[in-house]
Amino acid sequence: MSGLSMGAMHPRVLIVGAGLRGRMFAHVVATEPQAELVGFVDPALPQGATAIIDGQPFPVWRSIADAYAEADPNSAIIATPDFLHADAVTELVNRGAALMLEKPVATTPEDTARIDDAVARAGVYCMVAFENRWNTPFLTIRQSVEAGQTGAPIFQAARLSNTYSVPQRMLSWAAKSSPLWFLMPHTVDLVQWIGGADIRTVFARGTRGVLAGRGIDTWDVVHVLAELTDGSTASLTSAWVLPESHPAPVDFTYELVGTQGSALTDIGRSGVQVFQDRHTTVGMLGGAFDGIDSGAPAWMTRRYLADLRSGRSPETPLAAGIQVNRVLFAVERSLRSGASEVVT
Repeated sequence: MSGLSMGAMHPRVLIVGAGLRGRMFAHVVATEPQAELVGFVDPALPQGATAIIDGQPFPVWRSIADAYAEADPNSAIIATPDFLHADAVTELVNRGAALMLEKPVATTPEDTARIDDAVARAGVYCMVAFENRWNTPFLTIRQSVEAGQTGAPIFQAARLSNTYSVPQRMLSWAAKSSPLWFLMPHTVDLVQWIGGADIRTVFARGTRGVLAGRGIDTWDVVHVLAELTDGSTASLTSAWVLPESHPAPVDFTYELVGTQGSALTDIGRSGVQVFQDRHTTVGMLGGAFDGIDSGAPAWMTRRYLADLRSGRSPETPLAAGIQVNRVLFAVERSLRSGASEVVT
């Protein structure tokens, strides 16, 4: 049920969460001629606040109920902190809204089940925001695997990490998250999507203490060795402790080795290397051309809007997000037990 389309509609989109990601999604919606941005919900902002998107003011309501009392949305994008998704999803789908939901779906088994049940009962469209499926290097590798150019997968290796700037400055709620929940949903989804098989067992190790010493009590780094249902393996690493002098705030590499070939991409270093008082990398996978955002999140958002207009089912349905969460919950169990854990 969670992958259903809802029939064609003209998207009137409510953004839940007026932070960095919410405003980025809002920009895409506001610049799409066949969609309408109705405004934001964000209880952290004062009553009567407005958000300026592309020079135009949009209302910010303090609750979903307030938004529905004054506007008439038929769809929403949920861009709240990860641990706050469940209440918003439940209220919106009960009102019949089609959703694009930020990854991860939720951060507890209880909230994940609650979201799954609510969407299934409502029978609404729900897309999970795994934006890297619209990231050209990863799409190219998947197409090479599908075409048989690499042969059957033998192993995959993915590393996605951030500098200290993300937990210390970008996320006010970093202590309620971790590299596991903030970063690893991307790589778990990529490994399963590109490899064409689900992860069935995980063995995890991690360290903590460095971030805790800086007032953020969460994992510094998590390592995972996974076995997939086709017998291939994958290694995944995510950390939040790269030095601020790192050329880019994101370090992201991926490799697939198959029986007939391999493929490798280095997302973090794909860009222009700038050398001034320090070395920085200006990413080139995004950018705006003729006022149109060309980044992967923007293309993902446009796919969401196009699905709603055409009545098409989502490319990344809720079921894909639920499977990723099952893997991450198994990783958490392995971190606690010190043993291999089955994905259930």
